[in-house]
Amino acid sequence: MGLYVYCIKENYPYKSSITGRLFENEWFRLDMDGMITVKGAHDHGYAWDGCSPKWKLKEMYFGTPEAVLNNETRQSRTYYASLIHDIFYQFSSEVKGIIRRREADGEFYSILKRDGFKMARSYFWPFGASGGSGGQA
Repeated sequence: MGLYVYCIKENYPYKSSITGRLFENEWFRLDMDGMITVKGAHDHGYAWDGCSPKWKLKEMYFGTPEAVLNNETRQSRTYYASLIHDIFYQFSSEVKGIIRRREADGEFYSILKRDGFKMARSYFWPFGASGGSGGQA
């Protein structure tokens, strides 16, 4: 299937600004109040590629770099932004008409800023969000 850099094995809740809509599938849920739950505890966990584009050559990853470590979360400063962005983009055909691309991109940018990624603007504009695409592990 795809190139996976990360895998989350516990559920991850995130309060988004996407409210007034309800969606649920095997891998995530969006509640009316904007709460998103990525179902990492499901199956073998949810895996995604981090910021895109990215490709692997032998034992090296090339493409959009991941950010430095966030000392509070112990993850890359792009980790959670790419997780939320990827869950929307992977299931874009299912959420079409419920979540707009601009909203998914906006959440990506908001999380980058929340997590102290000083280069958030360069990852979001002028090329659009580079959150990537994910899948199951």
